[in-house]
Amino acid sequence: MAKRFLELSQPLFNGMPRAKPHGDVKFWVDRLCVNHAAGSLEVCITHVEMAAHVGTHIDAGRHFVSGAPTIDQYPLDRFIAPAVILDVRREGVVPLTADELRKCRPSIQPGDMVLLYFGYADRFHDESYHPHPYLSNDAADFLVERRISILGVDTITPDLPGPARPPGFDFPVHTRLLGNDILVIENLGLGLKEVLGRRVTVTAAPFRIEGGDASPIAPLAIID
Repeated sequence: MAKRFLELSQPLFNGMPRAKPHGDVKFWVDRLCVNHAAGSLEVCITHVEMAAHVGTHIDAGRHFVSGAPTIDQYPLDRFIAPAVILDVRREGVVPLTADELRKCRPSIQPGDMVLLYFGYADRFHDESYHPHPYLSNDAADFLVERRISILGVDTITPDLPGPARPPGFDFPVHTRLLGNDILVIENLGLGLKEVLGRRVTVTAAPFRIEGGDASPIAPLAIID
């Protein structure tokens, strides 16, 4: 049977949702007229100005852990792995707990990518995307115990969303995961809905940004 490839990313556009520290996003096109012997030709050149943490992207350990690898220091096979796509839909700033993850099927195995569908990929173009669900500290600890490879979410962050954070917030989910060599994918797309409750192979290769703490990605689910 032929393999099918399913895109798991969100589109990129001006005004796309992001955390405040990530700054503005700018896409623009220069159109140049090139004259040649047979006449003229319009050449389009698209420019991109954005943080590596905007849109569908993957965080390297260096994002939160001093001395951890930068995005260009991981071997390519780190970004190709078996994945479980889990349906954990909920509404609002509500945690996902370790007990819920233990009960999810397919069960989480060592070395897995764990991709969580909170139901927020559908809201990427809407303000309601910002007050989103998150992982509890014990859920992050459970994923560390299970020795997974990568966690992915269809939200801006697996941590408590920005508007709900108390003073002195220390990003407990990011620090637990990245501190234990579990990479983090954020802003996963609508393609997750097509493989809910399934085990597939996923590729999530980054740009090789020298010294980078993250990279945009276009993850693909490979379906037999």
